[in-house]
Amino acid sequence: MTDKNAERSAGIPALDTSEGELLRKLICHFGGHSFSEQGWERIGDLHRTGAERKISFIRLRQGGWIEAVKKSWGERLYYIPVDQLLRILPAYFTPVPQPLSPAGLEIRCESGPGLTLDLLHALAFAAEQGLPLTAKGTVHKKSLQRLQDMICLREEHIKPLSLQYAYQEAYGSASAVILDLMLCMGLLSKTATSMPVNCDRLRTWLSLTEQEMNRLLLRTVIERYGQSAADTQLFRYFLCMPAMEQGVWYDMTSILQWMTAEGITCEEGAGRACTAWLYALAGFGWGDVAVDPEGNPAFRWTLDPASLLFGPQETSGMEHEPLYVQPDFDIICPPGVPYIRRWKLLAIADLVQCDRVSVYRLTKSSAARAVENGLDTAEILDFLAESSAADIPGHVAAALRQWGKELGRTRFDEVLLLSCAGEEEGNAIAAHPQLGDEAERIGPRHFIVKASNTSRLRKLLEGMGLAPLKAMGSRDGEPSEYPLLHDVEGRMENASLLDERLYENQGMVYSGRNVHFFEPDHDIPAPISLFPGYERIPSRWLQDYRSYHASTAQNIVEQAQSWQTRVLLQHKGRTAEFAPLSIGSGPWRAEGILHDLETGRLEQLELCAEDLRELKLLLPAFE
Repeated sequence: MTDKNAERSAGIPALDTSEGELLRKLICHFGGHSFSEQGWERIGDLHRTGAERKISFIRLRQGGWIEAVKKSWGERLYYIPVDQLLRILPAYFTPVPQPLSPAGLEIRCESGPGLTLDLLHALAFAAEQGLPLTAKGTVHKKSLQRLQDMICLREEHIKPLSLQYAYQEAYGSASAVILDLMLCMGLLSKTATSMPVNCDRLRTWLSLTEQEMNRLLLRTVIERYGQSAADTQLFRYFLCMPAMEQGVWYDMTSILQWMTAEGITCEEGAGRACTAWLYALAGFGWGDVAVDPEGNPAFRWTLDPASLLFGPQETSGMEHEPLYVQPDFDIICPPGVPYIRRWKLLAIADLVQCDRVSVYRLTKSSAARAVENGLDTAEILDFLAESSAADIPGHVAAALRQWGKELGRTRFDEVLLLSCAGEEEGNAIAAHPQLGDEAERIGPRHFIVKASNTSRLRKLLEGMGLAPLKAMGSRDGEPSEYPLLHDVEGRMENASLLDERLYENQGMVYSGRNVHFFEPDHDIPAPISLFPGYERIPSRWLQDYRSYHASTAQNIVEQAQSWQTRVLLQHKGRTAEFAPLSIGSGPWRAEGILHDLETGRLEQLELCAEDLRELKLLLPAFE
């Protein structure tokens, strides 16, 4: 690790240089993905023995920098948790992106309105129209098409990512991402027949500011939708580092070249995968994509990613920018309008234009939709008056009041028909003092009753000796209500949502992370367990540098090889340390790494028995 990296790592507590060097190498090889015992042990380091590296690994586990899970057959998998990865990356890596002049760049894909608005509109559609499922478990084709019409994320943004997801033949990749996000965030649940909106979760989500939403979404999409190779995962994180300033064009090949120089192996095809990620970011509403005259990809952030991903989690107040009701019945919605108000706006007006500044339009049909959803025109006027920057134009208010007189004055109620065997039974029911308000007689043998009253009526009729046959229940005619229309606006406790590892939840897309499917393994071995039989070896082997009989010297070297540690010796008149890798016989000899302590030189060579007479067994500190 360079001095500069060492200085940056100083801000990370309980992480010394040797541990930091190993952690950095693990990141370069595996990123945040899981790896096996054999996988990390293959990472070579001539300067450190296997025992030294294993002790560092144990200490990294003890410090929570590396966690483990255990598969059903006992194999352990290790990984660096995302929360820790976000702490480590800025301390150990500083990308050096090459800025570009906008002149000469050809725009290929501009930033879309954004995931926050797409989710808002998709959720509003799901709340109002529903997402019924077919017998195969997929959203009905007609509903899916209408859902796609509500969002701005398109196939050209997502298809290059080559995502794998459930029902791939039924869903386009953009629709799959939106459905996957709503499912893994808990905004939708799934039953055998539909995907209903989770109102409690929706309430919490809409209480977030747009910056908080983007903070949560950025971390989630980085982990769920990029390719699972370590180099492309790290590219996604490096792209969000403080060196990537908002509003500046950068050459993306310079990031890949820097990664290679840092020891991060960029596999064949990494460039294509990274370019595909840029188009996804544009579709998510976070940046623009271009190419330079040589055809190399360039990217420009339209927000500050470092503050979202690596900055402190600060609780900000709700936005309070007002709406603007226009004389032509359009409603202008600037970006600072709280999302709970945008949610209510979708219930009363039609979406005309979706962008950073969105436009909605009041119509008689949209007002009728609001009334159907449980909001009368007087409440619509109150909401607009409270949310608007100025008074509502008089003729707009008058139109709403007039529509109110025409809408919702009548309705069809679903009721039950109570039938009697004869007129005598009908007369008995009509004469009962407690049944007069519960059943409306419409003929000698028939009564209309509300479905909600059937339980009470059943008991009364049973008491009269007129027990009814069992009947199917039904709705009582009350209109269904659009979620949260009558919620009082206000800040909710949402820290738990912002802290959740939503990228681990099950949705629709198959993400690269799988460790959460296995049992957490908190069993961390003690460092002394690396040296089995330690208490039985002669103490002088560790304490004295001295000459030994050939057989004893061989035992000491064999012990050093078994424990993956070193012996101290003299080689060509200079003090050195020797880490044996293999031992031969007839006569006995050892091959390994010799570290000349006077020159610092490292070389792999074979020593004969005569070179291995004066020895001291060396162990790294492990207490």
